[in-house]
Amino acid sequence: VCVCFTFFLQSGYASARQLVSSSPLPMAPEGGGSEAWPEFLVLFAYHNMYFNMRFQELEALAGLLGIDSKDVLYVDRPAPNALSPSPLALVRLPNEEAAKKLCERSVLVKAVLEVWSSGPTFREAVASALAHDQSAKDRRRSFVAPPKTFQIRVEFFGKTAAMEEKKAIFDTLRPIFVGDEVANLHSPDVTLWALEEYNHQTGEKTHVGPRTSIPNRVFIARQVAGGRSIDKKLKSGEKAYFHKYDLSQRAVLGPTTLDNELAFLMANCARVQSGHLAMEPFCGTGGIMVAMSHFGARVTGGEIDIRVVKGWRVAYTKNKQAALEAARNRHGEDVQLRERPTKTKDKFKAGTAKAAPSSPAAPSSPGVLAMKHLVDIGITPELAPFVATCTPSASSSAPPPDSSSPQNCNNKNINNGNNEEKEDRYEKDGKGVPGSDIFTNFYQYNLLQPDIVVCDNAARPWRDVASKGWFDCIVTDPPYGVRAASKKQGRDPAKAVNIVDIHGAYIPPKVSYGEDELASDLMSLASEYLVDGGRLVFLQPVDLADFLGIDRAASERDGVVKGSLRETVYPEKGRKKDPRLCISETTRDPLLLDETKYADYIPCHQDLRLAGASLQILSGGLGRLLVTMERLPRLRPPQP
Repeated sequence: VCVCFTFFLQSGYASARQLVSSSPLPMAPEGGGSEAWPEFLVLFAYHNMYFNMRFQELEALAGLLGIDSKDVLYVDRPAPNALSPSPLALVRLPNEEAAKKLCERSVLVKAVLEVWSSGPTFREAVASALAHDQSAKDRRRSFVAPPKTFQIRVEFFGKTAAMEEKKAIFDTLRPIFVGDEVANLHSPDVTLWALEEYNHQTGEKTHVGPRTSIPNRVFIARQVAGGRSIDKKLKSGEKAYFHKYDLSQRAVLGPTTLDNELAFLMANCARVQSGHLAMEPFCGTGGIMVAMSHFGARVTGGEIDIRVVKGWRVAYTKNKQAALEAARNRHGEDVQLRERPTKTKDKFKAGTAKAAPSSPAAPSSPGVLAMKHLVDIGITPELAPFVATCTPSASSSAPPPDSSSPQNCNNKNINNGNNEEKEDRYEKDGKGVPGSDIFTNFYQYNLLQPDIVVCDNAARPWRDVASKGWFDCIVTDPPYGVRAASKKQGRDPAKAVNIVDIHGAYIPPKVSYGEDELASDLMSLASEYLVDGGRLVFLQPVDLADFLGIDRAASERDGVVKGSLRETVYPEKGRKKDPRLCISETTRDPLLLDETKYADYIPCHQDLRLAGASLQILSGGLGRLLVTMERLPRLRPPQP
């Protein structure tokens, strides 16, 4: 195992936790039953890919507020689940502050509303509001009385409405107002919602005429908090916090970097918060770690491919301007970002990059910074000589490296016009590619740098504190073997053994990492290293044919029994496309959305409890489950 950076390997459980600070969470107030809590209407975003995950995220975030029971959280019985097509859910929360905290952090919650009235139709909802006692009327009046301004948003679910219908609803709502209220469509103080929901699975066609069926229910409500962009047309439209991390804005990406919204969804399901120690054992280019770092966690990552960590030909610069800014934050003001070699019809191209001569020399890696901090606070004094050699003095005035020097591999022109050398990768000299390594995105967003260990998850290097664990959460997207090969260190006995002379440039050979073995190792990792109550969140690939009772071997592979997931997607003799497996990502098929079936396809462990799972539909008849598991309490030692 090649360990690139060390941090937690050198310090104990208690010492490591002293390096992070925690902040109190808004918890449910003590005293008084939850039945007395106010009811709120949660409005979810209709997300094409992650709509099925909305309740799993909501329940996890409610846990941060101290609400761990579905019976306490949900008003409706039975509690809603992915089979429900509605984007609405009635919940109980301690107060408006808790509602705002939940909405501000959620990825899939569009808004949280205070219900003023509801009913089968708007006329009945208005009549119900007028029948309320005077205190309820005075409360409504306090939000819209001048000089405050308001606007009314009319939304239909399961129906496309014309403007005439919306105007008719405005007229229906008039009786609940006094008449002196001031409307403001651009920057109102209060936003009111008029929601009308219809059945989503229906044979009626809205584009050939008006819908004749009656709505399921309607709501008149006040917006308490807005999460995702409520109205992109308005200049003052609310912007979600995770939008700035969009992959299109990232400095560095990899071929399989996880979608930004899904990364934050997973972090929310893991209940990541400031002061936590978090791990990503298959970190890749760090997409999930960016999300966890945003919430203030101290993140440790493991990655078997050193090329990804160092930026050798695998990761690439997506946003050059962002990468340049990150390099300036990292090395100094006068930085020229070296471009990665790109294949062209003529030659390979490469630029140069150097830090400002007037800037103090920076430590060789963030791992050295971590070790220096441990030395400074007296935890690992034995590392002082090593850190001293790796950390140049701030007063150092050494001249900038000569880009023509053969020892300066970071400034070396690749290929130099010689096609025969085929140097389409950087030399493995231990130095990263400026603007392309795993730390660049963290410098881009000024996030706490992660601690990365180049290691094999099948031969874990982590400190053993099995008696109590030391990670608060483990969040990961393991390689499936489809887009990214799943590998572990090992040697193919059929291949010849090579004698290695240059150990510094040696990368151990790798063999296939079986799906079952990978899942077993992940469960074992969570069992040993999670604290009691800690969460494991991961993505589990599944074959939708198993859910639908379709025999792929008979329908697509001429009777050839499937093996691994990769063999399912890419069989040796090819496969015929079964039209039954051409499934829309927005399907409401109950055979696919029944959560009670998921446990049969999720690895299990005696120390872990399944806390939730939800399905994302992918192409090719495949899908993946977002799985949340929780570490059960360890047994107490027998008392003397």
